[in-house]
Amino acid sequence: ELLEDVKSEQELVRVIAEQLKILKQDDSKIRSLVEILKGIEAKKAGSKVLVFSYFSDTVAYLQENLESMTPHITAANIGFVSSNNGSDSERLASRFSPNSKRYTLKGDESELQFLVATDVLSEGQNLQDAGILINYDLHWNPVRMIQRNGRVNRLGTKYKEVSIHNMRPERKLDSYLNLVQRLQGKIDMIRNTIGTDTPVLDEPENAIEY
Repeated sequence: ELLEDVKSEQELVRVIAEQLKILKQDDSKIRSLVEILKGIEAKKAGSKVLVFSYFSDTVAYLQENLESMTPHITAANIGFVSSNNGSDSERLASRFSPNSKRYTLKGDESELQFLVATDVLSEGQNLQDAGILINYDLHWNPVRMIQRNGRVNRLGTKYKEVSIHNMRPERKLDSYLNLVQRLQGKIDMIRNTIGTDTPVLDEPENAIEY
C-alpha cells in the first residue's frame, strides 16, 4: 500500500510539473494585470498604482516579469516589498508616497509610480499619494482587504475618487477554492453588524449609526 501511495504521489508531481510548464508559457493572470496597467496608462489617469499580493513568491514573480511586459514600467519607477526585503519597506513606501509620508527624496533616489507589496504594507502606512489599488490576490480575511483599501482610501487623499481593482480567481478554480463566496459571507457579516463605509469587493456600503 505504501508503494502504491508513492506511485500516486509521483504521478501527481509529474502532472503538476507539466502544468507549471504551461503556466510559465501562458500566465493569463499576469496578462490580465498587464492589461489593467496598460488601460490605466492609456487613460493618463495621472495616479500612482499600488498592487497587493498575498504571497512573497508572487511579488518576486511579478518583479521578474512585469518590466518586460509593460514598456512604461521600468526598474526606476517601480518598487517591490515583501518579507524578503522587509528592512527596505519604509524607504520604498516613502519613495512611492513622499507627500503623505512627508519624505524628501535623496539625491540618488527617484520617485516611484508603482509599488507591489505583500500585506507587510497593508496597515499603518500612509500611501494616499496613490489613487489606484489592485488586489492581485484576494485575502481570505476581509479585515485585511479593508486594511489594504485603507492605504489609498483615507483622509488626506487628493483624489475625488479612488479606483480599486479586485482580481478574482478564474470561475472554475474558485468552484474548488470557494474563496470569493467565503469572503463575501464574512464581509456581509461585518456589513450587518458594525457596518462598512466603503465596499470591499463590489457590495454596497452599509454605514450604521448607533
